[in-house]
Amino acid sequence: MLAFRPAAERGRILDPGLSGLAAFSFGSAFDAQWLGFAALRVLNRVEIAPGVALPAARRANMVLLTLVLSGTYRVASQAGDSGPLSIGQWVCTAAGACIDVAEENLSAEKPLQLLQAWVQPRHSNAAPAQSVVAPTFGQERIVADAEAPLLWDVDGKVQRHALAPGGTLALAATPERALWVEVVGGEAALGGRFLRAGDGLGLMDERAQVLVSSFGADLLVFDLPR
Repeated sequence: MLAFRPAAERGRILDPGLSGLAAFSFGSAFDAQWLGFAALRVLNRVEIAPGVALPAARRANMVLLTLVLSGTYRVASQAGDSGPLSIGQWVCTAAGACIDVAEENLSAEKPLQLLQAWVQPRHSNAAPAQSVVAPTFGQERIVADAEAPLLWDVDGKVQRHALAPGGTLALAATPERALWVEVVGGEAALGGRFLRAGDGLGLMDERAQVLVSSFGADLLVFDLPR
């Protein structure tokens, strides 16, 4: 199975101080056809208005992974306080049994843009934890796995790939593993489909697939249990 989820078809998040697109059902952006993909339950690209501190939201038994796309971000909960985070930094929060997550745009002048994913953890009701990292972006970078600096209680990994113009990326799911590819920037093509920033696709097909990028692309690949 190959599931294509373009930005134009995603649910719209419109809350006070917050806007964005949801790949899967999230809050008022409900879509019964898109309730998640494998262990990936939430994948949002959001913008928080200048100076906005969002009300604390209760989270439980999810691993919350956030990439700062632009602006200055802060997230605080019983798991910890990230302090100011800037473009390219990641924060991973293991919600455990229950925490109250407060997010804030620390800039009074500029909007904050984030890419956020929620993934089901290995263990339920674990102790809350939080970690921050800013790995160097190269040809291939593991963002999260069992060996990564992030606290990652997930049976899977997240990789970030920088494809140069004309570059390719081989993809192959297995009977036990599914892949989700999210385009952070640039564009790529797969089987006649063009994916641009904000688009994504999921693979549960064991056949090998190859993404091709004519102009370069910044990609996230989630490798998760089916």
